Amino acid sequence: MGSPKTYTLAFLVTGFPPDVSGVSHFNWERAQWFAKQENYRVVVFAPDWQNASGSSLAKSDLDGKLIIERYPSKPWAPYKLTHVPRFRAARQIREKLAEYQPDLIVITDVERYFLLGTWQLPGRRYAKQHNIPYIAEYHTDLYNFSAAYPGWQWLRNLARSSQVASYLYRQIDTTICASASASQSCQELGIDNVQTIPFLGIDVSTYHPSRRNREHLKAWLSAEEKDNRVLLFLGRLGFEKRVDLLIQAFAKLKRRDPRYSLIIAGDGPDNVVNQLRRLAESVADVHFTGFLLGDTKANVLASCDVFCSPSPYETFGRTVVEAMASGIPIVTVDSGAVSEYVLDGVNGYLVPPNDVEGLATGIQRALVSDNTDILQRAEQGAKQFSLEQGCQNLSNYYQSLLGINKDDKNLARLSRR
Repeated sequence: MGSPKTYTLAFLVTGFPPDVSGVSHFNWERAQWFAKQENYRVVVFAPDWQNASGSSLAKSDLDGKLIIERYPSKPWAPYKLTHVPRFRAARQIREKLAEYQPDLIVITDVERYFLLGTWQLPGRRYAKQHNIPYIAEYHTDLYNFSAAYPGWQWLRNLARSSQVASYLYRQIDTTICASASASQSCQELGIDNVQTIPFLGIDVSTYHPSRRNREHLKAWLSAEEKDNRVLLFLGRLGFEKRVDLLIQAFAKLKRRDPRYSLIIAGDGPDNVVNQLRRLAESVADVHFTGFLLGDTKANVLASCDVFCSPSPYETFGRTVVEAMASGIPIVTVDSGAVSEYVLDGVNGYLVPPNDVEGLATGIQRALVSDNTDILQRAEQGAKQFSLEQGCQNLSNYYQSLLGINKDDKNLARLSRR
């Protein structure tokens, strides 16, 4: 028998290293996973982060089974640590697709490609001409969280007052959502060709309660704070993350009991970080660390006393899962995808969104409770979000599409079923 056919997958992404977001990490880990499988070759189209040479920055790895093509990009004005395509990126992507001849095209962050960059959907023409699946992944609740940025409320208003989202996604065969809440958000926007597939996952083996050691926090805590209870936020610092609410809730806790410290691990645009620093100026024992990566990140996660995620816009909650695996109590909002796997009083604590008093009460509840059973259930629950399982779910779906006769002119209709 001959060797199995190798299918070429093209991923069109905006989140990719050197970006440090959760979406970026997943896109990179997913690309590697598929390239390591016997029957796939992977081509990733990702931002060039304004490379001075202006070249495509093509890079091949894993014996040519993983190819990274960099397209011209620019910082997104509200959040300059995210890059979106320049208008000319669409032409370059089109030319490279003709070269690599993919069997399936996946586009993530549709709005960033269309509304914020190219004003077209790269790859759609190629998919239509060659009768191959053209699918989208809904990673980011862009319409809602953009309203948290000054001057960008128009994007959410546009989505609500017009059929722009419905128009964009009608041009795509299928939209894949990783959670029921993300699927519901899509349907509310008039996007009806939706599949719910739990495809997001992480390698949780790095995170474990055995890493817990207060020595890992000495770089930030003063000698006077050595016995304080330590709250942790870890992630990108964007307006949509609502770290401002956490600082206000922390201030309430400090007035009740001064023996608290807050570590804010992450970074973001200067305007966001400066606003948070100004808010924290009048509150003692708030520490900004910048981005933490690798073992340092895992050590800090395990060594704090409670993890707080106040954002109501998470479509997955990567850092929430990492904290669950690290063995510290989770306090997060009863909103978005996290409320599908964090159950109040069972494996974490849920608080109302956009509620300072509720957040402070939830944190205090987590700190005074016996969390033995909660932490055990959380650690076990984190294992369900393995990268292997998420990618395998995607692979099963891709195979169902690739198994359709490509000469069938009803491909787009059938792929929506």
